[in-house]
Amino acid sequence: MNRKNLILLLTVCCFLTGLSYGQQYEEKRVKTEITVKDGNKTIVAPVRSATFSFSTSTNNVTSTDGTEKKVLTKNYYLSIDFERQNVALLKAFMANKNGLDGEITAVDSFGKITTRKIEFTKAVIDSLSDQINGDYASAYISFTCTALVIDGVKIE
Repeated sequence: MNRKNLILLLTVCCFLTGLSYGQQYEEKRVKTEITVKDGNKTIVAPVRSATFSFSTSTNNVTSTDGTEKKVLTKNYYLSIDFERQNVALLKAFMANKNGLDGEITAVDSFGKITTRKIEFTKAVIDSLSDQINGDYASAYISFTCTALVIDGVKIE
């Protein structure tokens, strides 16, 4: 009886270890990166995660004749989390105050998950955060842009 329990316990431990390893491997199978064109140079940087948001707001604007009218504004935001700061990418955005065009792609190395492609136009840095310590490094950049296309769908 004792031997059966031991075999059962070993089998369960092996199963749980394999399941845990499979989940860790699953997380890293999608390769996400940002590509930006800076003149003739193409900059590619690995991305840990990316977030996109779109909102509309109504603002009161005073025209030249002194009357106020409401104007609908479209706001496109893009936030990217990097494992470490990409200096070439940062320099490109700092040098181009009018913004850069580019894309973010997420490709499954096994080909089972659909490839994602997000294109952005005239992105400029809205905020920047960089964290460095002995065990961990991270950079987080938020952008505003003038247009956003997610998997071929223009967001308006």
